[in-house]
Amino acid sequence: MHPEVSRQHGSMLISVLFIMLILSGLMATMVTLSGQSSRQLVYETLALRARLAAEAVLEQQIFATLDNIDADMVVTSSAPAIINQCQAHVQDLQKPSGGAATQVKIITTGNCSGSGLTVVRNIEVEVIE
Repeated sequence: MHPEVSRQHGSMLISVLFIMLILSGLMATMVTLSGQSSRQLVYETLALRARLAAEAVLEQQIFATLDNIDADMVVTSSAPAIINQCQAHVQDLQKPSGGAATQVKIITTGNCSGSGLTVVRNIEVEVIE
């Protein structure tokens, strides 16, 4: 073999190793980004489910309050509603002190857990008689 040919084999080997190093770095970056986007998707799904659970309980409480402004909580934290594998309850009913209540502030909470995450969503509205 000629000396020039053996030098070319060495440079070809170095080029291949360099390209393999760059490709492995790119693959590692793609795996990391893929894992982060999967976790973000889980978070967004849990957040939506928690919000929808809180809205479902809120609607129940609004209808009870519109029927009777002095209505009690329809779902309490001691016995939460399970909606789509999430817990939801009325967190607070704030009525004005003294006299007849004509306005009630309702705060509901939805709580979803999964994949090592816990997401809590609160919704607050005021009902006026």
